[in-house]
Order: sequence, then structure tokens, then C-alpha cells
Amino acid sequence: MRTNKLSRAGTDRTASTFFREWELTDCRRGEGKKNPAPHQKAALKKLHDWYDKLPAGGPGGILALPTGAGKTFTAIHFLCRGPLSHDYKVLWLAHTHHLLEQAFFSFDAGALGGIAEPRRKLRLRVVSGTPGHFPPRDIAASDDVVIATLQTITNAHREELPQLERFIVSANGKLFVVFDEAHHAPAPSYRKLLQGLREKGAPVLGLTATPTYSDEAKRGWLKRLFPQGILAQARVPELMAQGILAQPHFERASTSIVPKFDEREYEKWIGTYRDIPEDVIDQLAENAERNAFIANTYADKRTKWGKTIIFTDRWFQCEAIVEGLRKRGVKAGAVYSHVDARPASVEGRRRRTQDENSNALERFRRSEIDVLVNVRMLTEGTDLPDAQTVFLTRQTTSQILLTQMIGRALRGPKFGGTPDAFIVSFVDDWQQAIRWAEHDPLVEGRADESEERSFKRPPLLLISIELVKRLVRQLDTGVNVTPGPFVSQMPIGWYRVTFDACTQGTDEVESRDQLVMVFDDEKAGFDKLIRVFLKALPKAFDSESVTLDAQQDALEAWREQHFADASRAQGDLHRDIFDIARHIGQGHNAPEFFPFEVRKDHDLDVLAKKFIRDDLGPRAIDAALQAEFGRENRFWRTLYPRFDLFRSQYYGCQARLLGGSSAPVPMPRSSEVPSASEPDEDVKEQVKGRDGDRCLACGTTRKLQVDHVVPVSVGGPNEPENLQTLCGQCNRAKGKRRIGFRTRRTTLEKPVPHLAQFDVPPGEHAGDRTYWKRFFRRTLNFTYECGAVAEARIAGRGDGYYHWEVELMDGNPPGWLEPFLPKLVERIQEACERAGRPPIESLTITAPGEEPAEWPSKRRPKGASKARRA
Repeated sequence: MRTNKLSRAGTDRTASTFFREWELTDCRRGEGKKNPAPHQKAALKKLHDWYDKLPAGGPGGILALPTGAGKTFTAIHFLCRGPLSHDYKVLWLAHTHHLLEQAFFSFDAGALGGIAEPRRKLRLRVVSGTPGHFPPRDIAASDDVVIATLQTITNAHREELPQLERFIVSANGKLFVVFDEAHHAPAPSYRKLLQGLREKGAPVLGLTATPTYSDEAKRGWLKRLFPQGILAQARVPELMAQGILAQPHFERASTSIVPKFDEREYEKWIGTYRDIPEDVIDQLAENAERNAFIANTYADKRTKWGKTIIFTDRWFQCEAIVEGLRKRGVKAGAVYSHVDARPASVEGRRRRTQDENSNALERFRRSEIDVLVNVRMLTEGTDLPDAQTVFLTRQTTSQILLTQMIGRALRGPKFGGTPDAFIVSFVDDWQQAIRWAEHDPLVEGRADESEERSFKRPPLLLISIELVKRLVRQLDTGVNVTPGPFVSQMPIGWYRVTFDACTQGTDEVESRDQLVMVFDDEKAGFDKLIRVFLKALPKAFDSESVTLDAQQDALEAWREQHFADASRAQGDLHRDIFDIARHIGQGHNAPEFFPFEVRKDHDLDVLAKKFIRDDLGPRAIDAALQAEFGRENRFWRTLYPRFDLFRSQYYGCQARLLGGSSAPVPMPRSSEVPSASEPDEDVKEQVKGRDGDRCLACGTTRKLQVDHVVPVSVGGPNEPENLQTLCGQCNRAKGKRRIGFRTRRTTLEKPVPHLAQFDVPPGEHAGDRTYWKRFFRRTLNFTYECGAVAEARIAGRGDGYYHWEVELMDGNPPGWLEPFLPKLVERIQEACERAGRPPIESLTITAPGEEPAEWPSKRRPKGASKARRA
């Protein structure tokens, strides 16, 4: 096997882990070939029957095996003994780097030994925007298997990237496509890619654990993309009965830790579809009390848990938990390689030697240690079938990542595993409404298309966060009186929405399957809005790359039209409208509504009326509330994390009921008017007109607001001279700082210590020069703390397409930016690569009378310029 293919041209020529060239003669002689299990043999027979009689006109079918049943192994076994033995090339498409790497490492010597002669070599390459993977321009016609993210190949196919075209042409009409997580396939942007490949005669094999849908529109598209339907399928109940899959038992362990997640950072993160931010993950991983709790949770019930894999996020967390386990007499080992989550290459993330990791894995296989603590090494071909338990040390928003981790414990006794599997999730006390990924094995491979029971279960954590948020606002007023009937504070039901979303800043796509809560004063509005969406919806919502920020104007217009009387926060409604629009925009029917069937059983007003009627005193009320809070057939303990919150809510209901039956409360007269905290509307319009109806920081004409240069809180007046036009994003970024963007020369007296940090244009916007010009204006204006940028020059074609230039106003030294240009350009190149756009060749920052700042740097050493003048 050869792995020393250079990853890219340039000064960094470190070999990539994600290219392999195998000598098949050696693979055929070697050991380690795995025999398929009975259910896999049955599936393989059906796949080969289909392959032997491939129908004309672009055949397509689905292999459906639930999590833990080995669908990747089965697919690769089929490819090696079928298409790859008959000179086919393979294009393997998946949505995230987790799935790409899992597939790549599954093409091991044992599997490849099944490829028939005369094929002598096999070249595999992983292609995506993830550091360490190859960009699409590195695809070679000599490659045999290309494993790539769907987004990368979709962009490359749309742009007719020559390297991809040459790879397809080199297959001589024998290209075989594998589509992992095939239930994503009906998303509009993927249809054109798959249809284009099928029109060229490429067979398409879809892999999925969830092959059926209640959505008629989605079923229709699946049938068109995979005309032969489900080729082979195994269902969870059958595999459990046969002992192939373990019976899963899901348990939650509450850490009682309240993570620090700044509200402003949460608002910036909520629409990105990323997993929780890295600094929040660091905070959890570094918490010594939390790590000790995880270790003790295992040690206290070690007999029950048995052989256990603990998934962590950081190498230091790994070591801390291992140390805690050993102190309790537990035999534990560690496997990790990622010192930091964000270095430039895979090799840069290596911490331990491969021998140390291999030794720990081997000791776990031989049962010399009971616990293996690791930093999510899910994809590197490690097979640990007899693990009985997995500990998930934090929640994740990634369904794919969650499924991979859970799958490590689901092997049954007939599949080398155990009869029962325990999946223990460690849950923190989050104060934000985060839609965590969840796993329901009964949904996978179900026999009919009936409604999933899991979506009838109330989203208790989301309801809890909303209830507590409203209660805290109520208590902050100083008067604890519930503003209306208690049940109006709880949703009447929820919609189930599904859609695919690009993870911002990457080329990865995650499938979102979540619930949208609906309250009394919103149901009619949602009914009307859904009817509007089904008739006509902006085309932007077809795309997986559509962003919440870019659609704020439309969302606010819909909110004003349909939810004028709704009591929920505007931001929460915007997000819910956005999710429903994405669901319908991606080709679904109206989302299904599930009523909150036990809502009436959780009415505190009923309880308060009874206690008032019985004339209970404080002690009797407290005892009765304690009893009610502890009832097993109620959700109170989930809805209110602490009894004191539940009690406060009760007294708010009691106060409303008692107040409603008493005489009117006398009101004092008031003739004082406080000074205005914001200017009048006519002043705002005057300021916007003066500023050209655009944001002075970035140049956009959307979502404009009028900002105080000197904040009102420190005495800033509402006079036009103290006002400026900013967009919502720039206004939030400025905060309470005194920055006047009408001033064109910086007031800073020395070079800035760092560049202002803003996200590069996401997804498809990275191919649009308008977004890049806005990015440069915002970044440099905030860096110089004034309106420093005169013009950003990025051409749509010709020389200016590759050579970018930003001109600053007089008095803003470009040299201040010189130290930051390499890192800035690195971010630009990564974004361009993800969008399928060629990299830039130069970036120049100029200003009148100043030396330019340039990348690549052309600046001579100081001594050289002096010598020239002499």
C-alpha cells in the first residue's frame, strides 16, 4: 500500500493520510478477510442479482440496513466482488467527513482481497473541504475510487471542473455511484447531479438506515432516483430477534453543570447548523468536576456497564477520565490523536504514536482493560464488536455523529457482540433552546409507512426552556403574576419538519429532523402561512445553503402578516418560520401537526383553584405542591428543573386568579415622560438618506438600522451627528463601542493587535464577489475602527478574478495588516475551495502615499531598501 501521494502543490508538501494506492496481489495473499454475517449474505445475494441484470437507462436501488448492521461493510464487499472486479470506477458520495473517513478506512486489505484478477492496483482518494482531505482539483483520471462530500461534487459538476470530468470520462462508461445516507437524495440540488450521472449510464446504489417516508412528495423523488426501489432490507425487530443486533437501553446522566454560552454568541451560532462552538466544548472538556462525575458514573455500576467505550472531545479530557477511572480501580486505556480541533492538517493534530493507540485497542480487544476512552476515533477501521456500553460525554447536534457513536455498541451476540447495549448520554443544564440530535432505533427500517411514535412525544426540553424563560421575565418585573391562563404558556402541539442544511463554513450537509412548537396564538397564523408556502415560496429555500441571516426581511414580513398578535419573541418565530419554509422548499408536503395530548393534565390554574377553594395555608400548599411535583404520571420535573421554579409558577397562577376576582386596583397619576432612547422615525429616515441607504460598515442595503456612535447609555444624543446607518449584523458587532464609520481616517495611534474577526461568505456565496466585497469592508472598517475602505476591487472575469485589491482612504496604514494577511488568505482559499471557485493568486491592500500590504509578500528586507537609496 502506498500513501505518500502529496496532498497539494506549494511549500507544504506533507503526505495526506487520505490517499492510498493498494497492490491487489498483496491483498489477495493477505489475511484478515471478514466473512459476512447471515443477514449481510442475504443482502449481498440480492445486490448481486440486481448487478448481474442491470437494467438500461441508469439503474438505481437502495440497500437498507439499520445502524450497527454493517451497511458500509456490505456495500464495500459487494463493490469489490462486483463492479470493482469488472473494471468499474467508484464515486462514493456522503455528507460529512465522518462518513467519508469511515468509508475510506473500510476499504482495507481484507475487503480489497476480494477484487478479482487481472486488476493489479487500486487508488483511493478522499475529496472535501476538510483539512487534510484533497480539494476537487486534485482528483486524478488514474484514481479508481473517489470518496467525496456531496456538496463538493455537486459544485464541481455544476462548474464542469475538468479534473472531475476527466475522472468520469476515464471510466469509459463504467462508473458506479454509491450514495451514503440516501434518504437525503430528494433535496433539489442533488437531483441534478444524480440524474446527470444516471443519464450517462452510471448505476446508483443508495445506502440508508431509514428507507421509508410518510411524505408522498419525497417518496416520489426517491422512486425516480432509485427506480428499482429497495434492493435489500433488514429491519430492527428481526435483527434483534435473531441476535444480530443488541437490545438498546438508553439512559441519561444529568451533570447539573450549567455551560456558559453567551447569549450573543448563541444568537450568532443558532443559524449555522454547526455543532456547539469549540470554546464551549473546551469549557466542558476542561471541567474537572464534570470529568470526575463521568468516571464515577462508570465506577459505581461497572458490573452493569461491562466493556465500555467513552467518547470525549479533547485529549486532556481523555487523560483526566482515565486517571479518574484508575483511581477507582478500573482498568482503562486511552486512544486519541487530536491535540486541537482546528490545526491545518491531520498530521498537525497527532499527539500520540500509533503504537500507543494500537496497544490500547489490542488490550481492549483481549479484555485486559474494561474501558476505552477516546477522542471520537470513529472512522479509522477499529472494530470492537463486544463493547456493551457507550458513554456519550456530551450532547451533539449532528445526527450522523450520534449514529456513528451509538453504532459501536449495537452488535448482538450472533454478530460478535452482546445481548444488551447501554447508551448513556451525559446531559448538562443548558439554558438555551438547542435542538439536539436524538436516536430512535424503531424508526430505522420499519416495515410500513405509519407515523413514527417518537414524534408524538412532547419536546419537553424545548417546552421547559420556554416556560422557565417566561417565568424569569415574569419574576424580573418584581410582580409574580402569570399574565394569562397557565396553559397558554405551553404549546398546543408541534410540527415535524425535515430538511438538509449546509454546516456553515464547511462543505458538509446535515439532515435536520426537528419539532417546531406552536402556541395558542400562533396556530391560525401557521395554517395560513403553510398554505401560502405550498402555493409559492422564494427559490432560495430550495437550497441547503440558504441562511437565516439572508432571509430576515422575508421572515419579518411573514411574521408581521401572520403573527401580529403572537406573544413569542420575534427571533424565535423567525427561526420557526425559516424551518417550515426550508421543509416545504426542499420538496416536502405540509409538515404534520402533532397535538400536545396531555396539555390539559398540566394546568396549574386547576391546581390553584382547588387550593383556593379548600382555603389551604402556606404549609399545606407547600406539601401539596411537593406531592404534585413528584408525580410519576406528570412531566413537572422535566418542565421545571427545580422545585422552587415550579412553586414560583404556581404562586404566579394563584396571584392572577385571586387578583381577577378582586376590586380594580387604584392607579396613580403620572405626567412625567422619560427622555427618548431612540430617535424619531423621521430622524431615522433622514439619517439613512444621508448615508445613501446603506450600511456604512459593510455596504449592504438590507436590514438597515440607525445606530448611536456614542451610546445612549453614556449620554449619547439623538442628534443626526451622533447617528449612523448600520445593518443588523454590524450594529451587533459594534455593540457599545464608540466607532464612527462616517469618519474615514483611523483615530488609532498604533498598529492593531489583531484583525477584526467575521465569518467568510458561506457555501455558494463564496463564489459571489459581492459578498467578498462586503466581507472586506466589514473586516477592515472594524479593524481600523472607522470607514477606512475606499473600494474593494474583485472582477468577475479576467486578471481581476484572481488578483484582489482593497484600497483604503488616506491616513489608514496598510502595513498594519501585513502580519494578518497569510491567515486571512488561508481562510479565503478554504472558502473558495468549498464553493468550487479557483483560489486567488494575490491580495493587495493600498492607501495613498503608503507602502502596500501584499500577499504573497514582496517587501524587501529593511537593509535592502536602504542600500538601494544609498
